[in-house]
Amino acid sequence: MEDCIKNKSNLYCLVLNKSYMPFDIIEWQKAITLEYLGRCETLEYHPIATIRSPSYEWPFPVVIKVNSIKSNAIQGPPTRMMIYYRDNFRCAYCGKVLKDNEITIDHVIPKSKGGRWSWENLVTCCRECNSKKKDEIWIPIYVIPKKPNFLFPKYIKIIKVVDYFTREIWIKYIPRNLLKEMVSI
Repeated sequence: MEDCIKNKSNLYCLVLNKSYMPFDIIEWQKAITLEYLGRCETLEYHPIATIRSPSYEWPFPVVIKVNSIKSNAIQGPPTRMMIYYRDNFRCAYCGKVLKDNEITIDHVIPKSKGGRWSWENLVTCCRECNSKKKDEIWIPIYVIPKKPNFLFPKYIKIIKVVDYFTREIWIKYIPRNLLKEMVSI
């Protein structure tokens, strides 16, 4: 636990909109600034971590609410990065976890056969499978090509580096149906 507190780069704050829905994660500096300026309501503080200056010590906010109606609900067509996150950077056909230079997007139903750029027709694919597949229709085995209800890529990355206390606090603010979807990502 000492390391987390000393290493301020692992301190983040979950931001909720005015409907108490999560829509962003910000670094601790921005959270402290918003709190100091009165632009947010702090809902939870870290039970141990504090931010110190030579003359003052602040409790560290881990969940704040702002008066915004922003949402991270999925709207519009998918982007390449949204597909990567939805599929957890895993090839839909062989299951291999991919690095940036190995990853491609594949149309389950090829464009030449009428396949569109849509959530239900795009999957993450390795170069090897993509070249073997060519113009065929393969059924994805390792991912389900569907439009997610919620996509929170920053959460997926950051949840792996935050400490236990922060993670446990955040889980209370993420609706169960969204939490299930994010855990499976």
